[in-house]
Amino acid sequence: MAQDIANVIGRFERKEGFLENGQYIISWAFGHLLKLAESHDYDPALKEWSLSKLPIIPEPFKLKPVQGTPAKQLAVLKKLMNSREIEVVINACDAGREGELIFRRIYQWSGCKKPVKRLWLSETTPAAVKKALANLREGSELDNLAAAAEARAKADWLVGINATRAFSVRHSAVLSVGRVQTPTLALVVAREREIRSFKPEVYWEIWATFQKNGGETYRGKWVRGKTDRLFTKEEAAAVAHTIGPIAKVSLVEKKEAREQPPPLFNLNDLQKEANKKYGLTAQQTLDAAQTLYEKHKLITYPRTDSRHLTEAVARDTLASRLAALKAVQEYKSLVPEIPPVPGKRYVDDKKVTDHHAIIPTALKPDLSALGKNERMVYDLVARRFLAMFYENACYTVTRVTTVCNGETFVSRGRVELDPGWKTVYGEHEDQDAENAENNEDQVLPPLIEGEAVSVRKTEISEKQTKPPARFTEAALLAAMENAGRLVEDKEMAETLKAAGGIGTPATRAAIIETLIKRSYIERKKKTLVPTHKGETLIDVVPEELKSVELTAQWEDGLQRIEKGLDDARLWLVGLKNFTWEVVQMVKEQEANDGVKQQKEVLGKCPLCGRDVLEYSKSYGCTGYKGGCNFAIWKEIAGKKIAASQARTLLKSGRTGKLKGFKSKDKKPFEASLVLNEEGKVVFDFGNGR
Repeated sequence: MAQDIANVIGRFERKEGFLENGQYIISWAFGHLLKLAESHDYDPALKEWSLSKLPIIPEPFKLKPVQGTPAKQLAVLKKLMNSREIEVVINACDAGREGELIFRRIYQWSGCKKPVKRLWLSETTPAAVKKALANLREGSELDNLAAAAEARAKADWLVGINATRAFSVRHSAVLSVGRVQTPTLALVVAREREIRSFKPEVYWEIWATFQKNGGETYRGKWVRGKTDRLFTKEEAAAVAHTIGPIAKVSLVEKKEAREQPPPLFNLNDLQKEANKKYGLTAQQTLDAAQTLYEKHKLITYPRTDSRHLTEAVARDTLASRLAALKAVQEYKSLVPEIPPVPGKRYVDDKKVTDHHAIIPTALKPDLSALGKNERMVYDLVARRFLAMFYENACYTVTRVTTVCNGETFVSRGRVELDPGWKTVYGEHEDQDAENAENNEDQVLPPLIEGEAVSVRKTEISEKQTKPPARFTEAALLAAMENAGRLVEDKEMAETLKAAGGIGTPATRAAIIETLIKRSYIERKKKTLVPTHKGETLIDVVPEELKSVELTAQWEDGLQRIEKGLDDARLWLVGLKNFTWEVVQMVKEQEANDGVKQQKEVLGKCPLCGRDVLEYSKSYGCTGYKGGCNFAIWKEIAGKKIAASQARTLLKSGRTGKLKGFKSKDKKPFEASLVLNEEGKVVFDFGNGR
């Protein structure tokens, strides 16, 4: 980012930790250079986890440098900010809550008192950087955003540190609790238990095939009132037996249906679409989008919750963005010759807060320079942007009612009149496999009311009611965003809706990855499943800490602080009181020493046959006290080994080919893990090595 800005201004010389010309010095951070101090930084005695020492509520909170390279850069920044040569400090960190927090902490740590300006960028193209430099904002305009960011960090510290220590000590096991991650885990656990308790019910459907006089056929599904199923085979067979040989078309209903182009992407929608279409995780999509924004300059700021553009962006920039896409063979034919002006569905200043929707920039993309994930994510953004300029997709929807011996059959047909915006995606690409399987639409012959048709055959289909589906990442992201739908209290549901659900578009991917990293949930193909450890945590945590309502109240409070409607200090007083209540609640809980032993058994030890459980650094044999040293380390050659992979290794003696390993000289490689005869984990490269 520093280099991008320097390239626009020009004539910079590189120094140690900064760039300089006659007018500006440009320097940088590496994400967060400072963090909230740890509990033992306030009192060394707090290194020991004890219920009697809780809650830990610092007054005031302190900052400490992140160790390593960031600490060196922090020293550079402190020296520069306090240099007599510097008159004004420009904050050019990410234009969002976390970017503001990164800068404010450095500014505070450095003891700087100089005036602050804000460079606010939604895209990093040269034109956008020039415009932002010419329109610097006063730093004080973002004071509320900074206050919300600091309040969020302190709230996470208070709840995370105190709840994690309290539950871990009470139940003799490390149980990590977080203000957003725990309610998210509760959603996954509740869904899994709903699936387990589901009792499938068998039912039967009746289908009839009818034939016109001219020979054309169509199918109809039996209905009676509002039901289309029978719950005994005998009853279904009795109905089927009465059908035929002649039926009559009693009703033909035709209407035109229109389907609008989809809204522009915010981050949550982009992550859901990439997961559905390509199987990308939320984190993979965010990483690809961030690279497209920062490195390639091909899309606008990705961490946005808006699906709209401002009138200024629409008026001044759409033509150049379309021109960039037209220069690429893949999109050339999709760019309209005379693009229409998008309406309120896409352009609305009132629905844009800090950042507008994610759209392509005006830079011509070199698709060959993009990685696989970046290419897929860019294509999603480009096509969604292009679809905005197309007409609605139009269909003729036909519903035919056929009656035979007092029984009614319904047939549905759908004929595309104008693909409209679906031209951008190609034929039928918008329909996913699940919808295709359940689709009852067909090409119907021309039928008129009162027409007699013959019954060619009847069929009885045995079906089963299905449990709710497990969460995919797309579904979990949707559940987090639309958590208000899970709440019966109307007022609370509105609070959740206004707050945008639980978490934010920028944090939801990290929340899911944290739950996986801590072995509370795991990926099984495309779905997310709670582990035994995750379910145990939800069982011991009280409703107050796992309910989406509480999380929504917190997020709503942070947004109110951002808007200047609430005072961050008063909000934190409420959080501190809540922390006291949580600790007291845990102290009064009945200790469950069995939690420690309730770890999921991953498999049998290949050396001694005892159970293999998960420990802090390995998946190891429970017979370690008896001298068995079998272990599968959680990190092998720089790659994290998931519990599911360890389970496969124990069961089959080998895993499939895994990516992400790194050699001693940091070169990436892929290989299978294999258990040899001595119970050692070795690599298999599939080429005899």
